[in-house]
Amino acid sequence: MSTRHSLSLRTRVLLVITLGVVLPLALVGLWVARTTRGSGEAFLRERLEGSLGEAVQTLGHGWVGLRGQLLRLSEDPAVRAALRDGRDLTARGDGESAARLRRAWAELSEVAERAVFRDAAANPRGELQHEGELGVGLQPRAGHATLKVTLPVHDGATGRLVGSVEVHLRVGSLLPGVLSWPGVGGSILALFDAGGEPLLLPVPMEPELLARDGFTWRGEDWLVVRHRLQEPPLVIALAAPIGPFTQPFSRAARRGALGFAIVLVLSLVLAWWLTRRMTEPLERLAGAADAVSDGRLDERVTEEGPDEIRRLGGAFNAMTESLRHTLRKLSQREAVAAVGEFAAALAHEVRNPLTALQLDLERARGRTRDDGAQELIERALAEIERLDAVVTGSLRIARSGDIALVPLELRAPLDAAMHAAEPHFRERNAILEPLASGPSSLRVRGNAGALERLFLNLLRNAAEVLGAGGRATVEIRSEADQVQISVRDDGPGIAAEDLERVLEAFYSTKEEGTGLGLPIARRIAQAHGGDLAIESAPGRGTAVHVLLPRDDGPQGGGPA
Repeated sequence: MSTRHSLSLRTRVLLVITLGVVLPLALVGLWVARTTRGSGEAFLRERLEGSLGEAVQTLGHGWVGLRGQLLRLSEDPAVRAALRDGRDLTARGDGESAARLRRAWAELSEVAERAVFRDAAANPRGELQHEGELGVGLQPRAGHATLKVTLPVHDGATGRLVGSVEVHLRVGSLLPGVLSWPGVGGSILALFDAGGEPLLLPVPMEPELLARDGFTWRGEDWLVVRHRLQEPPLVIALAAPIGPFTQPFSRAARRGALGFAIVLVLSLVLAWWLTRRMTEPLERLAGAADAVSDGRLDERVTEEGPDEIRRLGGAFNAMTESLRHTLRKLSQREAVAAVGEFAAALAHEVRNPLTALQLDLERARGRTRDDGAQELIERALAEIERLDAVVTGSLRIARSGDIALVPLELRAPLDAAMHAAEPHFRERNAILEPLASGPSSLRVRGNAGALERLFLNLLRNAAEVLGAGGRATVEIRSEADQVQISVRDDGPGIAAEDLERVLEAFYSTKEEGTGLGLPIARRIAQAHGGDLAIESAPGRGTAVHVLLPRDDGPQGGGPA
């Protein structure tokens, strides 16, 4: 026969700490060490995007003033009139229009290389060059890199598009703030025309490389960020080498790995020491758990050791107590289920003979004239009716878990139960006060017969504890989502030790009681989605509260 070896509790805890904490932390440390390049790239990208944002802001401020000058040229009345009429523009002569056009062009002489005027059909109607001459030719000029900006020209009266002005701006004079902007150390700034993206500023590497998010140049990796502007139509690219930014992260990662290794060793030593403190009380707790699994529910553990172990011991003791209570409840439920099965058989075997006896006795009562015999027959019939009620109540226990619920008015079964309970109060010279006025309509989803049985049980219980002159009342209290029906009596009340058990099946404080009235009533309330509660004290009477959920939906439904 082989002997089964198992790991000790201390070894298991150390394995859990190693596999669940130390190993994942080691993997995280390895991952951090391997992701330093990504961290450096992310940091560099963030710096580049911030610097590029500053460049865009600087460019935007300069463009605002320049655009106003360009608009004065495109909105000149002479330009509008010539393009609208399809005439060639001229700045020669002494007229006011020519002088105004020359002044507008002179304002742009520092930044503009030339301006070309076109009508609505894109035909050239004149050209202004940097020396101030105006003609109709479109010969290209050599010089600095320029950026073409096209402004529409509209008729001042109708707003109709009559042509356009193409202004070729010198990049060096257009963006002096951006060209002198420092940026990130080692970075390179490039400008492209957004239309065809020709390079507007010289760069040391091939311009095509700047169209990528990253590239390798002269054995070094570079990172690129770009931004496209609508006005002026430019693409700004900023590139910087990655190496200077990843090296600090790599050094930090190496130092972190060394520190992590030291912490790892210390953590293992500390874990080993802590497990020694935990194993003894945990082993005692495991032994107690084994005892409970063998059925010894009175087993207890001492609540000592570290705070967590003490709390665990207390929770274990509370758990075993709760388990004992639950098993007792379960035994009671099994007993109720057994009685239900017995009740169904009893109803079948007893009710048929009872019916035959009742018919024979009623037939005999009609044929005899002897007063003594009549009294005996009446008493026998009363006993048969009482026995039939007991059988009916037992059968209801068997069937109380399957009740068909329909919308109904709550007052109907309550009034019927109060009417049926009146004789019980008269027999004891007690008083059942009429139902106090309450809400005119109280609708619930329920079974009228079951609810009548519930209220009748409570009223009969109240009648049985009252003496001559005693009183019982029925109160209705309506809330937002439920209704409370309270049956109160001024009888002797219930002792505290009995109050805890009166809802248990077969427990009764009356000598001839079956102990089923209140449990049946509570099961009926729970089958309707509600509950039943009792308030009582010796000498202060008893109040039984039935809580049922309201059903304020559309009125209707079949008969209960």
